[in-house]
Amino acid sequence: MSNNAKFLGLRHTADLRALGFLLVQTLLMVGLWTGAFRNIFAWYAVAWLAVIATNIKHNHMHHRFFRGAFLNLLLEHWLGLLTGTTCTSIITEHNLRHHGHPNDENDFVRAGLVGFRAQWINVLCFYPRAAWELFVHKPLDFKIWWRTNRKLFWRGVAEQVTLWGTFAVLLMFNWKATLLYVALPWLHGQWWLITFGLFQHQDLDGEDPWQNSRNITGRCFNWFFFNIGYHTAHHLRPALHWSELPAYHAREVVPRIDPRLVSPNLWRFYADWFTRRSMPTFAVQP
Repeated sequence: MSNNAKFLGLRHTADLRALGFLLVQTLLMVGLWTGAFRNIFAWYAVAWLAVIATNIKHNHMHHRFFRGAFLNLLLEHWLGLLTGTTCTSIITEHNLRHHGHPNDENDFVRAGLVGFRAQWINVLCFYPRAAWELFVHKPLDFKIWWRTNRKLFWRGVAEQVTLWGTFAVLLMFNWKATLLYVALPWLHGQWWLITFGLFQHQDLDGEDPWQNSRNITGRCFNWFFFNIGYHTAHHLRPALHWSELPAYHAREVVPRIDPRLVSPNLWRFYADWFTRRSMPTFAVQP
């Protein structure tokens, strides 16, 4: 571990890169909102940095970045402000439901929520359909946590106050800048992360741990998106730090997975999904 990582209290040196991305996104959002600079390129960068931040939040909620509890709490408040959703809010639908019941009726973001023949319609409809499923069927976390885990209850309340309190203040001072430079990047990050789950799981067997996810092994994609491409490995070992997923994929997943579920880059991944070439024989065909 590097001296910088030790100084910051990080458990893994690799997470210095994640903190760097979050810092850049913060500076760009502040610059855009205040008017210090405003151009389409900076806005586009923030929109994709919001996607990266949602992946960082996902990784953090499986494997905490810092050794100390207080620094982890600060990071979670920061991540909420960069993504538009709190860290505690994803515990039920992602950590418990998606990983505990992948792609079945108990999974609020299961790929089966859409089933159109045209894949582009599935892409357009999946995020609003998943949002509706969460709104209608997800239990109220705070009511459960009040009875079972008061510490998590107050942690969740504090995150909500930070996120929506800050958003309300920003709206009061400049509602147009807040919607354009804060809310829209949030929405882009959330839409992309949720919809990417459709790409990764559609028509695959959720009960088969080796064949329930599509994977991207490209180095460039995984560098920017913190190894989210190694999705089978992540489902098999969700608590494994993201930096260790490629080695686990090569050692354990490659000998067992259908090769049609492994793409060398994002563009091949999209091409195989849209043309349904990555629908193996065990998949349920529409």
